[in-house]
Amino acid sequence: MIRLFNRRLALAAIAASSWFVPSAMASDALQNRPITIIYPYAAGSASDLLTRQVAEILSHALGNAVIVEAKPGAGGSTALEYVARAPADGHTLVLSASGTMAVNPHIYKLRYSPVDDLVPITVLTEIPFIAVTNVDFPAKNLKEFITLAKKQPGQITFANAGLGTQSHLTQMMFLKAAGIDANIVAYRGGTPMVTDLMGGHVDAAFDNAAAQMANVRANKVRALFVTSPTRLESMPQVPTAEEAGLPGFTASGWFGLAAPKGTPQAIIQRMNQAIAEAFKKPEMRRKLIDAGWVPVANSPAEAAARARADLARLGVIVHQLGIKPN
Repeated sequence: MIRLFNRRLALAAIAASSWFVPSAMASDALQNRPITIIYPYAAGSASDLLTRQVAEILSHALGNAVIVEAKPGAGGSTALEYVARAPADGHTLVLSASGTMAVNPHIYKLRYSPVDDLVPITVLTEIPFIAVTNVDFPAKNLKEFITLAKKQPGQITFANAGLGTQSHLTQMMFLKAAGIDANIVAYRGGTPMVTDLMGGHVDAAFDNAAAQMANVRANKVRALFVTSPTRLESMPQVPTAEEAGLPGFTASGWFGLAAPKGTPQAIIQRMNQAIAEAFKKPEMRRKLIDAGWVPVANSPAEAAARARADLARLGVIVHQLGIKPN
């Protein structure tokens, strides 16, 4: 009986230590030095706020100061290359996305491989997209937009937040599906794009839904449709593309968190655990949903599989659309 009791104690100790050791190892490896999350776009957009929420989660869980630093350029590739070449010690991370991980390799002549030189920590959120116009634009819904575009081929100025982002790719997919042409205007980030859209300098824009949610609610822009299969809980008044008159058109991207290849597995797992635990809390889920996101927080293995699958799938679409690498 005593032997059985001692054996159970030993097994319990092993089970406890298997959870504790990665956390302790991660804490030891990270020490008490700041962690920097590199943000690939212009500061001030919705995904910037998402990044800062993740920084707060990691800071609370790990005890390290976590800083967000913007490094925009080349559709996010500048930031990812910077992190891919950073020391693999857990102190430099990057906000990854389907656009930067799975679209950019087909559009830019990169000096690194996002899926080989970075290791995913998690997919944070799904990203439905939205088509919006400035409030003075004459077309008030998708059918009117298509009719006007066919009458004025190539004349409607249609903005995106950056060449190579998945919103840009989805924008091109939309134009093809609708059978229309437009004057594509690529910005270096969502903030200047939105400023010009609301100022009437461009007619319309294609963006992630979270980035435009506050503007739609405040009637600063007019929403035509969202690309999710069902209406978003955060914007129930906006129809899906199918409801608006484009049957079968759905698209979704994602934002994630990644580190340089070679980052210790204990650090990757501890960061993943911290985010997963935070995203399970009802108040955090509600905050994300209200901001226009669809929370995910999957495992590192699932995040890596998603990146590689999208790299192959979106490469086919880039080829079909005839987009050439820069």
